[in-house]
Amino acid sequence: MPFSYNFGEFPGQTINQGPKLINFSEYKGEADIELCCTQLDNTTAKEQAKIVDEWCDHLSNNTLPLKSIWMETRISQKIFDAICKQTSLTSLWIKWGVYPDLTAISQLTNLEHLHLGNGTSITDLSPVGSLPQLKTLESDGLVNVHDYRFLSSLTALQDLDIEGDGFSSMKPVLLSDLKFLESIPWLQRLCLKMVRVKDKDYSPILKIKDLKWLSLPHYKEVQQQEHLFKNLY
Repeated sequence: MPFSYNFGEFPGQTINQGPKLINFSEYKGEADIELCCTQLDNTTAKEQAKIVDEWCDHLSNNTLPLKSIWMETRISQKIFDAICKQTSLTSLWIKWGVYPDLTAISQLTNLEHLHLGNGTSITDLSPVGSLPQLKTLESDGLVNVHDYRFLSSLTALQDLDIEGDGFSSMKPVLLSDLKFLESIPWLQRLCLKMVRVKDKDYSPILKIKDLKWLSLPHYKEVQQQEHLFKNLY
């Protein structure tokens, strides 16, 4: 089993192959798109607001043949809620933004792959626990989320990536313990990059019997327990 300290990219499955779209008029019925309707150059605030409003109107009120949405520019709560109306989505990738309320994501019952990035306003990920088909969860830079017990309901989950903010604030994710891992023994790939555990006990990872890939933070307390994982790889 590949084992590393903060090395390489997490082998998740949220991979986008769609065209980059700014205006809704550019959308031609593709299943996979990269939504680029914010942080636009050479555009006034009024013009950008109009572009966002048009996307939100169509996403909220029309059933589009979308399977995946990739968004690298800043997402707002309004855009997030509109995207969650597209119940056929199987993959959603968000780089960053201000979207503190994830309640609407419970509508995406077909979602299989989810990347939620750099949303410091997010404190509660529990709505994600209502996604029965979810195979990949990437929680990237959500440093104010401290409770992952909701994962026990995700019986299809294969890939779990929890990472601190390695780009702007450089803050780690702080968790009281890793006991929640004992409730998801079916996991296959696990990344805990920039995750600090208050009780400093990483042994719950051993409860994941079918683990195929593991990446841990390069902290002293982890190195002291590396011998525990020798039998995993």
